[in-house]
Amino acid sequence: MPRDPLLKDDQIIYDSMKAIRGIPQSKIEFMLKKTGGPFAGTFRLTGPWGERYFYIKVVPKLNPTLADLVIHQIKTTPAPGDASPLLISHFISSKLAARFKQQGIEYADCAGNLYLNRMPLYIEISGQKHAPKPPGADRLFRTAGLKLVYLFLRNRLAVNATYRVLADDAGIALGAIGSLFGELEKRGNLTIEEGERQLVAVEELLQRWQLGYLETLRPKLILQRCQLTPGYSISQLPERLKQLAEGKNILIGGELGAALLVSGFQPENAVFYLNPEQQLKTMLQLNLVPDPEGNITLLQPFGRQCSWTGWQPDGLTLADPLLTFAELYGTQTDRVADKLYRQYLVPRLGQER
Repeated sequence: MPRDPLLKDDQIIYDSMKAIRGIPQSKIEFMLKKTGGPFAGTFRLTGPWGERYFYIKVVPKLNPTLADLVIHQIKTTPAPGDASPLLISHFISSKLAARFKQQGIEYADCAGNLYLNRMPLYIEISGQKHAPKPPGADRLFRTAGLKLVYLFLRNRLAVNATYRVLADDAGIALGAIGSLFGELEKRGNLTIEEGERQLVAVEELLQRWQLGYLETLRPKLILQRCQLTPGYSISQLPERLKQLAEGKNILIGGELGAALLVSGFQPENAVFYLNPEQQLKTMLQLNLVPDPEGNITLLQPFGRQCSWTGWQPDGLTLADPLLTFAELYGTQTDRVADKLYRQYLVPRLGQER
């Protein structure tokens, strides 16, 4: 582990080892920095009690929504060999710690809290106070970086597009592209051979992008949360959209978008991507009323690549399956998320869980 980590994730990993380094007569041996899988690195922990191998999953900041997604990611992405995933974060509250323990997920944080619960090592350190102010997210997982990574996950060949095309398609400043490529390379998600860029460790990047999308990008895109007026249902919305003059310019995502892409799923929410000038008229036409707890979310699209270019239901326009996939988290949507992943994302990523 470098003394001066180049990325914020590295700093969190180093600081979270505090409690593990305190295990008597134990030794930490960091191995491959990047594994090519959904984890940030791997290490071996040895002592008179034996040895264990861990793969590190870094989630800098946790909240209940992200916790649901993290649990799903860890449960559906088994680590290779005898290694166990170790969740690393800046701080894990007592409530979130209880949820992770219930799910059998081991963790460590920068405050010194630790939970290891597999043979031959059983340790729990809890109640440690909040660590100092967490480091900000790496630039790659701030707004501009998340928009750029979206393009690469949507189409891996996009990594070799010109900077100007990428800036236009992502809707970000041209001057940001070079430094974002640099961070992507430092993370181990980009290699350059004979002048060609290639995206690597794509599953890890997808998982981290989904977390960043929910935590950072999505809140900046929200125009309004709404609820249907009584007497209307979500299942009626596709047909009602077809009747609108501007209906094809509204992208359908969320659970409703997922239900239109894969069969056998009854949606309980919907996400619509539309331009701000369409917001009020669309709400009136679809009988939507503002509601901070509503199950219909209006988002502003970004860049030029938010729509799905594949099969579309007649008269409708779907959001790209990657955006729809990012909206699916929690146990109620696990199955449809898996179907969506295998049918639409695996062909793009070139791998399968």
